[in-house]
Amino acid sequence: MSWYKRAQQKTLYITRGLPGSGKSTLSKQLGQGGIILGTDDFFMINGKYQFNHEMLTDAHLWNQGRTERAMQKGITPIVVDNTNVEAWEMKPYVIMAQKHGYNIEIKEPNTPWKFDAEELAKRNKHDVPKEVIEKQLSKYQKDLSIDDVLNSERPA
Repeated sequence: MSWYKRAQQKTLYITRGLPGSGKSTLSKQLGQGGIILGTDDFFMINGKYQFNHEMLTDAHLWNQGRTERAMQKGITPIVVDNTNVEAWEMKPYVIMAQKHGYNIEIKEPNTPWKFDAEELAKRNKHDVPKEVIEKQLSKYQKDLSIDDVLNSERPA
């Protein structure tokens, strides 16, 4: 494939990892020249992170909507920066990327502490407690493919 054709390809990176794992650092590297869209942005109010669990579904729908708008504009690369603990959480992004002709890559940080709950609790920037991280770790699905995501279902 020629350089020109590669330059024309649109790419969606879906980053996944637990809080404090290095996911946002990875997203910044991947998103150069494009856009980074994370559900956490929904909770930024006057420059401060104010998480509200009751608004989490709305936050995800909001992020999916702005991702779709970025794809309609052909922005590349697009990085979706979310924890994406389970395959079904990535499914809406994969479906819209396929609809808009984007190549899809699922990326995780390669930090030595990415599955160490104690270290993640110390490192994460939103003060997510160790107990919450341990719960996320227990659900974390490893080595997911695009097919795994497409064949996943949200739990009842």
